[in-house]
Amino acid sequence: MSLKRGGSLFYEAGLEGKGIFGLRLLNEPGDLRQEIFEVSETRDGAPQLTYEKAGEYRITKKFFFGEDRPTFVQEIDFENLSDREKNFTAEIDYALKLGAVHGQDEMSVERVQLSAGEVRSAKLKNLRKGVLATAEPAEWHGLLRRFEALLVKPDWKIVGEESEAEGDNLVSRLKLAPLAVAPGEQRTARLLVYAGPQKYGELKSLGLDFEKILTQGMLGTLRLWMLLGLDYFFHLTGNYGVAILVLTLLIKLLFTPLTHFSYQSMGKMQALQPKMKALQSQHKNDPQRLNKEMMELYRRNRVNPLGGCLPMVLQIPIFIAFYQVLSTAADIKGAAFIGWVRDLSEPDRLFSWPSDLPFIGHSFNLLPVLMIGSMLWQQKLTPQTTADPMQQKIMYLMPIVFGFVFYNLPSGLVLYWLVNNLLTIFHQLVIKRIPVILHHEDR
Repeated sequence: MSLKRGGSLFYEAGLEGKGIFGLRLLNEPGDLRQEIFEVSETRDGAPQLTYEKAGEYRITKKFFFGEDRPTFVQEIDFENLSDREKNFTAEIDYALKLGAVHGQDEMSVERVQLSAGEVRSAKLKNLRKGVLATAEPAEWHGLLRRFEALLVKPDWKIVGEESEAEGDNLVSRLKLAPLAVAPGEQRTARLLVYAGPQKYGELKSLGLDFEKILTQGMLGTLRLWMLLGLDYFFHLTGNYGVAILVLTLLIKLLFTPLTHFSYQSMGKMQALQPKMKALQSQHKNDPQRLNKEMMELYRRNRVNPLGGCLPMVLQIPIFIAFYQVLSTAADIKGAAFIGWVRDLSEPDRLFSWPSDLPFIGHSFNLLPVLMIGSMLWQQKLTPQTTADPMQQKIMYLMPIVFGFVFYNLPSGLVLYWLVNNLLTIFHQLVIKRIPVILHHEDR
């Protein structure tokens, strides 16, 4: 008989490994995880493991696997064979096999729990430092790795938990509230286990708030809307790449009024450069007067000197949320766009070479190169609001720096930024056709 059911994550999570959701009774001598259980089957053919301590108790563990979803239920029968009441205080182990994780994969590994309706998490880097313990009651606990989740929901109270990284495994030990069992009686406790992809619809369908793992954190609501938007446009177009294009266009349209005002303000700033230089020369020995005159100049011409930064700053949360969606949502994994872009959750990798190069790796990724080109073009079209040669050089250097930062990020994210740049360039070309009108005193 084999416990290997329901896909690779069940197997890799250790269902055929040491412990098989190992059980320890904290108020009983010995360690059941080191004992040999008798293997059999229920009448329905479900795997069943039994251990009996003569005159004390009998423990029976049964596994019922779902047919059409990556879930199973573990039933644990606590039977009291003694002549006194027993309080079975159980601790249950479960583990997620990590293998060789690095980069994005390592950043996505975490321990999660739902407490008071909120998901709380600990990253792998903290778990590697040693045992991370909590005595906080929780509705469920889980372990995550990129695109996949192992979530455990007992039907009785979780009163504490310990997590740690052991070799290439992430291990969690759940401490559960005592179960009082009278002499000769038996009580059954159940755990629902989800071991599958981080897909919003599938997690939500279980009705246990498992889907909150995809919307945790400060940007949770934004991530949810982006995830639902991508899913909606995917069902309309049948292509996640096209869905990203449509979503990018909608986001750009949302920011168009602000961007339009920003570029108009930057255009006026450029046109006012001669006037600003004259004021700087005229009041070079009176900074207070210079500042007052500059503010008056801006007010007359309805110019915001920081207006050029605002659209960029407001897009940072969208960028981060989009990155998180593409890094965790299993719906995106393996989703192709066109031609060489075969997986939007990975770099586009037009072609590869045998050895790694610094900052680049072992593949040529075309989308980041196109993104650099679009940023340089955009920079050339952007009105220069400063005459400082050093600042101008820095502005032209930034696209190169961004190119290295983006080079090994998911191609879906680079596609979003590239298309956003192209739409911005189109907007800039339109604005350039609109004459800059200054206040009559400054013309």
